[in-house]
Amino acid sequence: MSAYAGLRNIIIIGILYGFHGLINRSLLIDGVNEIFLVTARISLVCIILGLYCIRDFINEINLSYFLKGGLTGVLAILTPGWTFIYALKNISSGLMSIFISTIPLFTVIWVYFFYREEKITKLKISSVLIGFIGLVVLFLSGVTGISGKGDLGTGGILALIGVQGLALSNITNRKHSQYIPAKVYLFTQWFVGSVISIILFFILDGNIEVITYSTSFKLLGLVFIDIASYSLFFYTIKRVSASFTTLVDYVVPVVGISAGYLLLDEVVNNIFFLTVVLIFISLYLAVKDESENLN
Repeated sequence: MSAYAGLRNIIIIGILYGFHGLINRSLLIDGVNEIFLVTARISLVCIILGLYCIRDFINEINLSYFLKGGLTGVLAILTPGWTFIYALKNISSGLMSIFISTIPLFTVIWVYFFYREEKITKLKISSVLIGFIGLVVLFLSGVTGISGKGDLGTGGILALIGVQGLALSNITNRKHSQYIPAKVYLFTQWFVGSVISIILFFILDGNIEVITYSTSFKLLGLVFIDIASYSLFFYTIKRVSASFTTLVDYVVPVVGISAGYLLLDEVVNNIFFLTVVLIFISLYLAVKDESENLN
């Protein structure tokens, strides 16, 4: 894959991620129940992917592939799916995009714990500390991006829990995607995420809602974004360097904050820009360190 094609994919993925939170937040504002919303979204993606992947899944699945795909499904789909939707009841979609941009920061930390042989340089430590300073500043500000309401404590903690799942899934995806057939791996993730979500739906006494045409259109938009962004990211990360794929985290907050402000009248506080700058510096230092190690 050429650098141009890789950059094009990264920009597309970043735009899709940025609008994902926006649409979720819009559906919550419309009054759609969060339990129904997250279960319906994950289940619809699973069904559509199943139509495309089921033959390969049946022919090539084994217990090892299923367990590895299932673990990543819990980390990358189930955990952020459920925590992010509840977080968006308390913070804006723009603020959510800032939390999502911290995924590389936490990936560095989890890589250290799971791969102790990896050298942790002073530059990498600096990147982590700067990123954490950005988060501390954000939490101390108390801003939610929602006019007159919201709870940064609750929303921020839920968002960070989801981010941990995505950070850990970066590790499992990079490791397992090299030898597990792509269709088998992708469908297993969404299948496990869907099954557990349906179980949670009944445990939490969820209700199947009758939704309007507008709501159906938005829900299908989420499904399209999930399939397009997840598949494109999976395709890209296998063909370009890990440091190159982190560029997506520069795109997501720019799109998320701008779209939230323009389309949902979300509040953009000056503290957002300070936090984003600190996180961008953290990302730059982490990428620079990785590039130097590769050379």
